Amino acid sequence: MATQTQAPVKEGSEKKLYILQQGIVEDAPGGVPAHLSFGVLSTVPDPVNPGDITFTLKAPTGFYFTGWLSWAYHDVNTLQAKGNLKTTQGAVSDGGRKLTFTHNPSLSSNQECIGYAAQVSALDSATPGRYTDGELRVGTADPVKLKGRVLGSDED
Repeated sequence: MATQTQAPVKEGSEKKLYILQQGIVEDAPGGVPAHLSFGVLSTVPDPVNPGDITFTLKAPTGFYFTGWLSWAYHDVNTLQAKGNLKTTQGAVSDGGRKLTFTHNPSLSSNQECIGYAAQVSALDSATPGRYTDGELRVGTADPVKLKGRVLGSDED
């Protein structure tokens, strides 16, 4: 019987990850919560296992986090889920503008990725427009800019 071995944890190996926002989150004040989606891929063919690291998200202007988030592993080529969706609650602070959670974005190769979704809502007082001042930090990896669009009352 074959056994699968996981690469040893290597501190700082999150710098081998490619992190990106998937699409631009959109929501209208008073609307149904939306999902701010982001992905983590490996830039190397070898396994990457940084261990449990802190993810810190700052919502774009006009948005707040509810705390709910989920993730699943996917095949890079087909985007088909390779495992069950996992859900959890992150820690919300700064009036909902900041969300933190700990996770190990361990990838067995550059042929799989992790897709994350953090639930957000537009603030009731949000002014319609496009905002690019959000941020995602994954351990010591370079930060990623998060974007969002607050919809007007006449938009879907």
